[in-house]
Amino acid sequence: MRVLKSLLFLAVVSGLWARDVKVYEVRDFRHRDLSEQGISLKKDLHLKIEAWGMSGRWDENLLAYGWIVDSQTRKVVWKMTTKYASERRRDYRRKVEEEIQLPAGQYEVYFTGYPRWGNWGRGYRDFGDFLSDLFGGFQRNWRTEAKSWGLALSVDEKDQDAVALTGIPEDGEGTIVQLIALGDDEFEKQGFSLSRETRIRVYAVGEGDDGEMYDYGWIVDASSGDKVWEMKYRATDWAGGAEKNRTVDETMTLPKGDYMVYFVTDGSHSYDEWNRLPPHDPRYCGITLWGVEQGFQKDLVVKPYDLEKNGRTIVDITRVDDDRFEEEQFTLTKPARVRIRCLGEYGYSDRFVDYGYILDAKTRETIWEMKRRNTDHAGGAKKNRMFDGVVSLKPGNYEVYYVTDGSHSYRRWNAGPPYNPEAWGISLWGVGEDFDPESVTSYREEENPDLLVQIVRVGDHERIRRRFSLTNPTRVRIYAIGEGDDDEMYDYGWIENERGRIVWKMEYWDTERAGGAKKNRMVNEVVRLDEGDYEVRYRTDGSHSFEDWNASPPLDPAHYGITVWIER
Repeated sequence: MRVLKSLLFLAVVSGLWARDVKVYEVRDFRHRDLSEQGISLKKDLHLKIEAWGMSGRWDENLLAYGWIVDSQTRKVVWKMTTKYASERRRDYRRKVEEEIQLPAGQYEVYFTGYPRWGNWGRGYRDFGDFLSDLFGGFQRNWRTEAKSWGLALSVDEKDQDAVALTGIPEDGEGTIVQLIALGDDEFEKQGFSLSRETRIRVYAVGEGDDGEMYDYGWIVDASSGDKVWEMKYRATDWAGGAEKNRTVDETMTLPKGDYMVYFVTDGSHSYDEWNRLPPHDPRYCGITLWGVEQGFQKDLVVKPYDLEKNGRTIVDITRVDDDRFEEEQFTLTKPARVRIRCLGEYGYSDRFVDYGYILDAKTRETIWEMKRRNTDHAGGAKKNRMFDGVVSLKPGNYEVYYVTDGSHSYRRWNAGPPYNPEAWGISLWGVGEDFDPESVTSYREEENPDLLVQIVRVGDHERIRRRFSLTNPTRVRIYAIGEGDDDEMYDYGWIENERGRIVWKMEYWDTERAGGAKKNRMVNEVVRLDEGDYEVRYRTDGSHSFEDWNASPPLDPAHYGITVWIER
């Protein structure tokens, strides 16, 4: 009986002395500034936390501390604070011992140590602090202090099998788009399609300050080019860590359609390397979209979408270098809605020096032109501008041009490049469900059966003539670009009949501005000519021509000269 009582006593005592088992520990931050670890709890349990960190000099804000994030909600479920922390001497070290209860699930444990040099930039609380540093050499080595920083998690011995260390989970259930763990100077994009109206959760972590965002994302309706969502500073909340860490977590409804998601970062403070305290969700720096409806994936609401690889590309003039004049021509046999993306450089003289434009090949009218008022900042240097929108085009022939000057172009930047440097140039895509890729065909102006004469891209000191004949009285369009000033033309064209009589001439008072320098002059008119033989002539002086401009070129430099074709 005495033996039985002894055994019962030992069993009770053993139960009272149940041991805690350490399931995770991270220490010594001499060689890193952020630690992250996934942890899975197979059941509800109590978690014991010990953490050793550092507070600032001037206030109680922690500069080395840990926290835990719920992987499903992305919310912080525990964070080390100074409220329950003990202070060791006057060296600003902090220690926390807490016990929390967490439900079964997936979590992430983080610990950060910042800054990595100097006196932590916090000043001194009193003269004693100053003397401490004075006799200690002023510059405390943070690596020495970092030896004591860290975090440990323990559970009751009986619960240790319910805890498993894992990776940081990504691409959770219902994920539509995920652009995360982004580094410095990144530009990431991904498209998706919705087969019906869908509610989605948009979660983004970025960087911003003084009302302006530096690392941020946005969503574009691929059919219209309109932004349907943007991470604006005033709509963000503090994301933990440094004040400039900003986050958005909201739910929105998107109609059926095609979309592009973008995220950009500047040259500092990112998942690559933090220059201030990181946010509470560092791995998710970037943007993630989830479907929030039940059965979201089962309904196959989402499928991949790539604006640039969807078989609807009409023109792609990108990655354009210095001193280039690029052109492409196409024919539309049906009306179409066309999305235009054009990146260029707005120069020092309040005009574009790298730019794109579209002309009607028949009338030579400007259908679309890159202007200051229709463009937005494209990232990087302020002079980087971008148009991204949709225009409606009628059936017809079109010419697309892109021009650059002698500096600041793809891979030759003399200032900060745009967020999407490879898009430097102009691109066109057909958009909308009614767009028919078969309605786009190739077009070459020289193969136009209505073309009678073309003398273009004329250089200095030229005297060029071409002949044509008409079998019936005919209305013809004459399109000529030349140089003129003070009521006098220096580069110009004219038409003579078979008797040598001038029946049409490019006179200064009949011209209008042709874009670029004021002396660039243009005529675009329709005249009636009798049947017979004709000679078209064009002459230039010794300067300012397609060969070598001495001032800003005209908007349509490829047609510097004269073109005549039948007007139908």
